[in-house]
Amino acid sequence: MRPPPRAALTLILAIVLGTLGWIGSSVAAPATAVFPFEIYDTSGEPPQPDITKRLAMATRVLSELLEKTGHYSPVDLGPLSAEVTATSPRYRCGDCFLPVARQAGAACAVVSVVHKVSSLISSMDIWILDASSGASLAHLSGQIRGDTPEAYDHGVRFLVRNRLPADGPPGDGALPK
Repeated sequence: MRPPPRAALTLILAIVLGTLGWIGSSVAAPATAVFPFEIYDTSGEPPQPDITKRLAMATRVLSELLEKTGHYSPVDLGPLSAEVTATSPRYRCGDCFLPVARQAGAACAVVSVVHKVSSLISSMDIWILDASSGASLAHLSGQIRGDTPEAYDHGVRFLVRNRLPADGPPGDGALPK
């Protein structure tokens, strides 16, 4: 028996890969409102002059890493900046940010805070919530050492790499209604 011609093998491979690509892309990652990181400072130390830039950097890194997982699709909260600001501090407002996430068209809301205890010790928490119900989908938590941009960057990367559930939101990518 002769092996199939090269053209036939190429056609079969193209059909299989095309089908797999179509199946993989048929489930879109849920739109996700990634709210800016906030600081809860109980250290009694003067605030670092670059804290605003550091928190913005941590938010950007978190958003990029969540998108790279393929399980989350960050939405632009820029047009809702006044509404986002009005929800601050989100770590104390209950679920006041959920209407803003829904207004942005998001199925998930991500809220993050750094609790600064001292310039050497802080904890970092990231909550991922269902925007319609407020149900918790994930909570990433850990301590970071240092009050520097590098410590914040490392903390976010560590939490996403080591504490984020690998399978993303529950179900087939669509969040419960």
